[in-house]
Amino acid sequence: MRRSKWLSLLAMLFAFSLVAAACGSDDKTDDTSGDASGTVEKIPVTVYFQGALTGPYNYLVVPSFQGAQLAVDEMNADPDFPATITLKKGDTQGSGDAAPPVLEEVTSDETTVAVIGPGFSGESAVSGDTYNDSQIPFISPSATNTALADEGWEYWYRGVGNDAAQGGIAGEFIATTARPSKLFIAHDKSEYGQPLAETVQTTVDDAGVNVVGFEGIESGQEDYSSFVSTVKDSGADFVFFGGYDADFGKIVKQAREEGLTIPFMSGDGSLSSTTMELAGDGADNIFLIAPTNISGDFVTKYNDSVGGDASTVPVYAAEGYDVANLIGQGIKSAIDGGASGDDLQGVRDGIKAYFDGLSDAPYEGEAKAYAFDEKHEVATDDPKKLFYLYKVEAGELTSLGSAEELLGEG
Repeated sequence: MRRSKWLSLLAMLFAFSLVAAACGSDDKTDDTSGDASGTVEKIPVTVYFQGALTGPYNYLVVPSFQGAQLAVDEMNADPDFPATITLKKGDTQGSGDAAPPVLEEVTSDETTVAVIGPGFSGESAVSGDTYNDSQIPFISPSATNTALADEGWEYWYRGVGNDAAQGGIAGEFIATTARPSKLFIAHDKSEYGQPLAETVQTTVDDAGVNVVGFEGIESGQEDYSSFVSTVKDSGADFVFFGGYDADFGKIVKQAREEGLTIPFMSGDGSLSSTTMELAGDGADNIFLIAPTNISGDFVTKYNDSVGGDASTVPVYAAEGYDVANLIGQGIKSAIDGGASGDDLQGVRDGIKAYFDGLSDAPYEGEAKAYAFDEKHEVATDDPKKLFYLYKVEAGELTSLGSAEELLGEG
């Protein structure tokens, strides 16, 4: 009888030990940042995409938004990514005049941690002080005006080459490859188009090219016959236009209708399906330059993922994807460093710290490797590596290759 009681007591002690072990296991699970499956707890954050998502210039921006959305969807689907990102649209139609309501929405949203954009240079100039004063990191996948880097915005970054490089390379291409006997340069008077055209002029002047005209024209017109007549009367055999696709396509079409078969060239602001559509049957003998590779490896992924909504000219799609991922890496770095959902300024500052630290170990994106110099430009040992040249023949856009391949190292 005593032996039975002893064995019963041992059995009870063993049972209590199992319960205690189970309770200890539950306490350990509660102390982690995830659930029993190992999934991390995700902090909700918002990233805004600012740019021309509708309007006459939207085909220059929509592909980069689609690329960014693709990246955000991938990050949100990753069980180990420590945040859930909501990508919100800040549509400005590319106009600085339409930026203030977007700025108000972005800065009043307490969940905002970063902005992709602004997409264009003019709206960047209008928006920069507000974002910088609000300490919100903002990185453009497409705004190229050189002067933006001189504003001193600590929270601003650029993910593409600028117009000092673009205009210089375009001018070198004109002088060494196109070799016109009479060059006409025009621009749309915008904060993007005019400086680009002026840089081309300076470059070709230094190379001894004969410039027979330099003119600023009003954008948004339907009838460019007066400008076409000026070009025709000048005897020019090559035209460079600094401006956007919605004007460039119409200019080319009307020039062809007047019998001008000479080459036309423009920058990244005209690299879109809009140029080809507006030029119509006149979409021929056109050269374009841009700091984006629209025939790179990412294009297949973009087309497969976006499907029927994919742009036929995926300008800056890869940059949009990369910039979103850069922000995502910054968010992860910030949270890993201790920032929380109750400290979103800590997340913002962590994103900035991540960007600033890329000089030690660049981020390898789909479009390029990303690190930033002291002005927050993309760091490179040769700007020609960032630019690509294209030609339109019989309505078909083809890549001529990188500027480095075509023109040699800088």
